[in-house]
Amino acid sequence: MTVRYDDSLEILANVIIDSLGRDALSKGVALRDVSGRLAFFCSSHVTARAIKRTELQLRSALGVYGRSDRIIANNSEYGVAEVLADTSILIIRVGGHTVRLLDRRLVGADWLRRPAPAKVSPPRFVFASLKGGVGRSTALAVAAADIAAKGRRVLAIDMDMEAPGLGAMLLADDDLPEFGLIDALVENGLSPLNDEFYADLHAPSNLADQRGRIDVIPAIGLRSARHPADVLGKLARAYADDVDEGGTVSTILDQVAAIVDRFASTGTYDAIMIDARAGLHETTAAAILGLGAEVFLFGLDEYQTFLGYSILFSHLALFLESDKEQRPEWLERITMVQGRASEKPELREQFAASCQRLFESSGLTLRPNKSPTDVPLPAEPFGDVPWNDEVGDEELQLDEPVGPRATLAILDDERFRVFNPRMRRDLLSSAVYRSSYGELIDRIAELVAVSNRI
Repeated sequence: MTVRYDDSLEILANVIIDSLGRDALSKGVALRDVSGRLAFFCSSHVTARAIKRTELQLRSALGVYGRSDRIIANNSEYGVAEVLADTSILIIRVGGHTVRLLDRRLVGADWLRRPAPAKVSPPRFVFASLKGGVGRSTALAVAAADIAAKGRRVLAIDMDMEAPGLGAMLLADDDLPEFGLIDALVENGLSPLNDEFYADLHAPSNLADQRGRIDVIPAIGLRSARHPADVLGKLARAYADDVDEGGTVSTILDQVAAIVDRFASTGTYDAIMIDARAGLHETTAAAILGLGAEVFLFGLDEYQTFLGYSILFSHLALFLESDKEQRPEWLERITMVQGRASEKPELREQFAASCQRLFESSGLTLRPNKSPTDVPLPAEPFGDVPWNDEVGDEELQLDEPVGPRATLAILDDERFRVFNPRMRRDLLSSAVYRSSYGELIDRIAELVAVSNRI
């Protein structure tokens, strides 16, 4: 039988259990290299005879998915200790077995980074989607305008460098800053960004109410607009890792987080809003996992939405298995947003119910911990209820369910289908947009208010 990628890890797990035992599998580490080939690193000493036997079994069972050099390593061999202690190991379930997996990748490595802790001062909001055309950027622009109308200051960042739109939506051509995010990611690979560069990286939008302010970091700045033939060359380098003189590697997640942190540290802004690239690209990992943000995931009520998010949610659920001893606060910063939603409440409720089923089927929810004395009550009369005096009060407390926030809906409104607020400023009136965007802007306003009280 030909072994394929989806089969390989379960095959390795079965071989290790059959040859070395279940305990060896649960404590050791399976390493998947950049080509997808597998090897196993033992956490305790194994006899040379057992190592040889297991090696032969793995090579026979895995075929091309077995490492050609070292397919199994004893705990005393060179480099094994570093693998066993690697902080990016994920604990996953494969075929009913628990496997500790270290996944080496040439691209997509940022998806293996555990979600960053919440950053609440100022709060950060990521607007993401798996497809374009779902109203993600329009929602960000409306939400930014609403915050500014309340006299607050917002920084809006366009991370969609391959399909930039937010900058053009919020800034006229003459208002573009000298540089865009793409320039920042290229230039910081060669030298640190100084204050002068940061000053030329953002510009104010004239769409803000006079009481507030909206500053914009576009994906493409004035220089790129003047030299469009250079943009693809910049794009190829913007995604590359940076390596400093000391050998420290900064992925695009590290670089974007550093830029956002730099602006957050100034104390200038009451909120930072990031428009993520559509899809599951590396930059999307930076936005969803790396910024400590509230994450709004947009989608339409269609099959493609739930198919795509099942991939994302199943991956995020891996972090729950790895961090199950801690309350995953990042999980409660995820919100599904239905774009172009129907006015009929029953149809919006249908979308919300589909999202909840998807969370549960993907493993992206945690059920309350049950007390060891949690038993069904007998039928009346209640005269003989079991009790255990040795269980402390703290053990009887049931945790609340942990999962993504309640789903929001943005009602379909033809006026916002082709959104150009510079041509239709009337659309940025609260009396106009609240009917469609009320749920979203109220959620954001609440979180901004909480941040200002901290």
